[in-house]
Amino acid sequence: MAFDIRTIAFILALVSGLLAFMFLVYWKTQKTYNGFHLWAGSTLIMAVAYFLIMLRGTVPDLVSIILANLLLALGVLMRADGIRRFFGGTAFPALIYLILLPFTLLIVWLTYGYDSIALRSALLAAVLVPALVYIGYRAIRSSGNENRFIHGTFGLALIAYALIYAVRTLFWIVVPPETVFSTDELNTLFFILTMVMELLAAGFFLMLNLVRAQADVAAGEERYRILAENLPDYVVVHDGRNILYANPATARFAGLSSEALLSVHLQSFIAPGSRSESELMMREMSSVTVPARPHEIVITSKDGRSHTCIVQSVPVTWWGTAATLSVLTDITERKQVEEALRTTNKKLNLLSGITRHDIKNQLLALGAFLALGAEPAAPSQEVQEYIRKSIGITGIIGRQINFTRDYENLGISSPQWQDAGVLVTNAAASLPIGRIRVETECAGIELFADPLLEKVFFNLIDNSLRYGGEKMTKIRLHCNENDRALQILFEDDGNGISEEDKPELFQKGFGKNTGLGLFFIREILSITGMTITENGVPGAGARFEILAPEGTWRHSQAKKPKANPDA
Repeated sequence: MAFDIRTIAFILALVSGLLAFMFLVYWKTQKTYNGFHLWAGSTLIMAVAYFLIMLRGTVPDLVSIILANLLLALGVLMRADGIRRFFGGTAFPALIYLILLPFTLLIVWLTYGYDSIALRSALLAAVLVPALVYIGYRAIRSSGNENRFIHGTFGLALIAYALIYAVRTLFWIVVPPETVFSTDELNTLFFILTMVMELLAAGFFLMLNLVRAQADVAAGEERYRILAENLPDYVVVHDGRNILYANPATARFAGLSSEALLSVHLQSFIAPGSRSESELMMREMSSVTVPARPHEIVITSKDGRSHTCIVQSVPVTWWGTAATLSVLTDITERKQVEEALRTTNKKLNLLSGITRHDIKNQLLALGAFLALGAEPAAPSQEVQEYIRKSIGITGIIGRQINFTRDYENLGISSPQWQDAGVLVTNAAASLPIGRIRVETECAGIELFADPLLEKVFFNLIDNSLRYGGEKMTKIRLHCNENDRALQILFEDDGNGISEEDKPELFQKGFGKNTGLGLFFIREILSITGMTITENGVPGAGARFEILAPEGTWRHSQAKKPKANPDA
């Protein structure tokens, strides 16, 4: 069956033009990669070349032969350059395109000087066949495990077409045709294969771009999944009511598996005081497509404790449905530190005023005694008394100054988690315990307090050793969890504290030694909201009760009970 080659060339031009338009639409609407624009541009150039070939004999040879062959060579070089960029990321050296200059000169000579269809075809094949083989080779070489079939089929098809092109050229050299529109079977088959290859090449190249885009999306999703699953922040995807996804940190916080969380209502984790603000944010997210303003909310963990979090939310699409991605950063400790620093600043300002006033009063008394002692008529006995009192006052001033030296370190460093049992052991080791047994049952309990917390236990043990008396044989520290708070009991079996001393026990200046130890203890603990009281029975030993509120104590990682992830 004979085909009209001119008609096939016209169809080939139309097909290539439509493919070029399809590439343009794809380029504007989909993600494309380096080299895509060259392949799309080459398709348009090839369409023009085929159209000029179809006009051969009706328009000057300068257009239908010379320009058509130049465009064919340029189009295939652009495709080779595009595929190199697509797979390798680097462009052809500019010298490659300089091949077109001698190519054009030879085509001109083989058209006007020595008119030969066979030689022109051979010259064009010398450019096109290596370029097509190179494109096929790069496609096969760049294949991966997941898309080997597409790469391989694309590359082998181009190499097979290049071989057919070479065979057709050799045939024309042996049996020169009278016209490019020769209706011999090989020429007809070649034009039909050219049209098929244009369709296949376009389809495969688009598939390669699509496969690469899908691989990038999958890799991006994997990176984001790894990031979300390893973030310490709580990452939740939700529709405003139900949880659609939760990362492992959220699952650990909730005490449930990630799958079990999918059936939990979002508001069940939000503290009552933050629910109205959370609902307001949800309404804002449903009416806009921009990230919501960061805001603070309070959420409750599986053990009922409150955690303050900064929430940042953005609208996302989750399996084709509009949803919200919320990242919650736990700032509970930061809030505690900020509050501790504010408390410390207040205490330092208060102490500065009190100490300045106390020292000024002592200096006033010191000046009066020195003035009286300097009187010429003062009896020597009174002078000695004045000197003794002056020495006593200088001792008081010295102790006050030493206390301010210790006190000025209060709050300098941020509060931190410290093991209560370790602190007691360290404090006892630095004191002359002698025969007294020190027992601690708070191992594995961590307290969030000023770094001077060890001085609390040091001073308590020191007080017991000073005032416990001969009957004291042991000091005991134990802890009780009660209504989200931790009760820390420091007890000894010594003389205890009298009822009349208890009301002023923690006041500055009260006591038989410096009068500052228990006051200092109270100040250290109060930085993070802890309190201390004494409720022992006089004669039966001292009993100090430290109360650590929610958020200021926890089980250490080594002692913390392991939650069942499938619960």
